[in-house]
Parts: sequence; structure tokens; C-alpha cells
Amino acid sequence: YRKESFEAWLLKNMVQQNTSVHWRMVLFLHNLLAAGKGTVKYFYQHYMTLFNSCFESYKSTIYNITLDPLMLDYLNLRSSNKSNPDENYARELQELFTVGKGPNSKFTEDDVTAMAKLLVGWTYPNGASFINGPLISLFNDSNHDISDKQFSAFYGNRIIKGRKGQDGKKELDEAIDMIFSINECAMYLSRRLYQFFCYPIIDDTVEKNVIAPMADLLRKNNFELMVPLRALLGSAHFFDT
Repeated sequence: YRKESFEAWLLKNMVQQNTSVHWRMVLFLHNLLAAGKGTVKYFYQHYMTLFNSCFESYKSTIYNITLDPLMLDYLNLRSSNKSNPDENYARELQELFTVGKGPNSKFTEDDVTAMAKLLVGWTYPNGASFINGPLISLFNDSNHDISDKQFSAFYGNRIIKGRKGQDGKKELDEAIDMIFSINECAMYLSRRLYQFFCYPIIDDTVEKNVIAPMADLLRKNNFELMVPLRALLGSAHFFDT
């Protein structure tokens, strides 16, 4: 009954909102940052993270969603161990959430492995579902791989230095900066916005005349998705048959 009530609340917000793109954007982020399973408490916090992210930098969204308890559980990051890092979230972070799978997205299996090592240690307390208030994520430095992480030529052969103790948390910030410095990240996110809000098919003309300028706006505005989206929705192209 709680799950049915939560879903009804979500749908009510989407259907009865004032003229605004806000809840539509939540649905976009829900599709892009796919996650599932868990109690209503997990789901509520997850969707509020999406809701509060809509007008922020997508870089902040990626940081927050990485530490989101629903996502930590859904893509196995919570159960990842430094002796055998789980690659599920590390793969989706790149393949689905940021740089995609297009022909110009050339991250490697070694990049997935390095990212998995970098991310291990993030978790949330046992029994968190039964604690009043929000679920709090934390960094378990005793379960963090402190070795240096070597990335491929796609990421400029970047080496992210391993850190000990709570300083290990800083590796996530560095990894996010690395990912978003790649041109394909802005291109991929612009394509996803275009396909969701405008039209599913992107030909060479659209790639050159619409997607590339959207990506440029995204990079120049700290990856705030609303900036290129506003330009798209106000363009003559958006109203083309």
C-alpha cells in the first residue's frame, strides 16, 4: 500500500503541476539514471534527489546519484569490496550516465576496472531503513583501494592517485571532473535531451546544427541541462514538422 501511495503521489505531481518542465525533467533523469528495487523510503529519497537536481549542474547530479542509497544498492556499489571490486556501477556511470556507447565513446574495459577500484568504499549504514530521517551515505576507508588508477587514452591517459583514509573520497570528485572534461560527454547528454524532448532520430544535419551547439552551451554553463534544453525548446527547429 505504501508503494501504491508513493506512485500515486508521483503521478499526481506530474499531472497536476503548473506549467513547468520540472517534473518532465524528473522523468528524463529517471530514464537516464535508471535504478530500481528497494523500500518506499529509498524510492522517495531517490526521486527527491532527481527533483532537486533538475536545475543544477549535471556534474553535481552524478555525484549525488552515485551516493544515493537506492543507486548504491541497485548497482551493487554498496556490496563492492576492495579485494574484488564490483564493476556494475562503474560501467553504467560511463556507458549510460555520462559518455554513452556511441562511436566516439572509446572508454575501455580497463577504464571500467579502474573506475570500479576508485569507487569501492561508498556505502550506507546497516539497518538504515529503520532509522528515522534521511538515509545517509558514508565512505568506508578501510574498504577502499588505495592504489593509483590508470585510465586510457580516451581520458588522456589520466592517473588518479590513490588516497588513504577519508581522503579517498576525493577520488570521486577527480573522476567526475575527468569524465566531464571529455567532449563526448556533452555531446551524448545533448543527444539524450534531444531524443527525449524533441525527436528520437538524429541525422548528420541535426548532429551538426543542433546537437553540437547544445553541447557547446552545456560545456560553457557548467553542465546545467536546462540551458541547452531552453535553447532547443525555443528554436525554430523544435517547431519544424
